Amino acid sequence: MNYKKHYDLLIERGKDRMLEGYVEKHHIVPRCLGGSDAIENLVQLTPEEHYLAHQLLVKMYPDNFGLLSSAMYMTGGNKNRKTNKTYGWLKRRYSNYMKGPNNPQKINPIKGDRHWAYGKSFDKSHFTEEGLEAIAVAKRGEKNPMYGIKPWNHGRATKYTKDVWARADKIYDLWKENSDPAANRLYRLDTKKIYDWKTDKKMICPYMNLVKYFRKDWKPYEDEEWKTFMKDHKL
Repeated sequence: MNYKKHYDLLIERGKDRMLEGYVEKHHIVPRCLGGSDAIENLVQLTPEEHYLAHQLLVKMYPDNFGLLSSAMYMTGGNKNRKTNKTYGWLKRRYSNYMKGPNNPQKINPIKGDRHWAYGKSFDKSHFTEEGLEAIAVAKRGEKNPMYGIKPWNHGRATKYTKDVWARADKIYDLWKENSDPAANRLYRLDTKKIYDWKTDKKMICPYMNLVKYFRKDWKPYEDEEWKTFMKDHKL
């Protein structure tokens, strides 16, 4: 069977129409084969077609682990295999269920210390170099949801962090007077405490960010956002 011919016909059919209801985005050239997230490399397929597309890709590139993994995920692993009809029915059913009031995250959101990632650091060992680069690219520059947001307005900014940023003008003067010191020395100059990496890891974080800003020639008293923050902030 000419798997590529069937794949190309499936993709062309997806390009020349507008679907209603539940659809799935498919990378025409898979990312593991060098494909991008550009609009011209994406096509909307029904879940049945999406399932079939990945089966065809595995037939076309039987030695590609990324494609094999995707197909295995869609079939539920190596047992309880689904047909494309079963897959489509399940995906539509699941999509409708999660949109409604029965969504578990709406009834009892998993957050804080109930979240599986709470208190855990990002483990790079679980990813390939290509995977880490893909994550970095997806969050770089304007793609980052925190792009353009100043540290004191960041969603994870604590009272301590904001208190440090509220003294940014004074800390900037210290930094200039002492020949542009690194974060740990700047922390010591500002707090009169010797930095201990075992106990002060979190305490030094805002100073690390301050040094980054200072080195980019950021001056607190010239930043209108910072001045507005200062008016509203109470130490």
